[in-house]
Amino acid sequence: MLSHSQKVVRLYRKAIKSIRDYSEDYDMFLLNAGDLRASLKAGKNETNPFAIQQMVKQLEDFNSYWEHPDPYIPCDGINGTKWQRNTAPAKYAVDPTNHLLENGRE
Repeated sequence: MLSHSQKVVRLYRKAIKSIRDYSEDYDMFLLNAGDLRASLKAGKNETNPFAIQQMVKQLEDFNSYWEHPDPYIPCDGINGTKWQRNTAPAKYAVDPTNHLLENGRE
């Protein structure tokens, strides 16, 4: 089970990624990310558990509403546009003498 701080950090990271997916340029991303961070810092010293739970619920709602249908994937990341491009060819394609034998015969 996650601690409260772990849950908030994961929600924050997910929200940042959602903001990145919708931002058209980096300046807009920085502006929106700064607003999100300021809103989280405003509730940093809250001690009322009901208010804390409500803020976490608002962050969860933000993430579910702004989840992008086609999220940004870094080009070198898994399933990115350059993922596994120019992989090493099969050994038999490089060395024709190292081919597979069929029924023990060539």
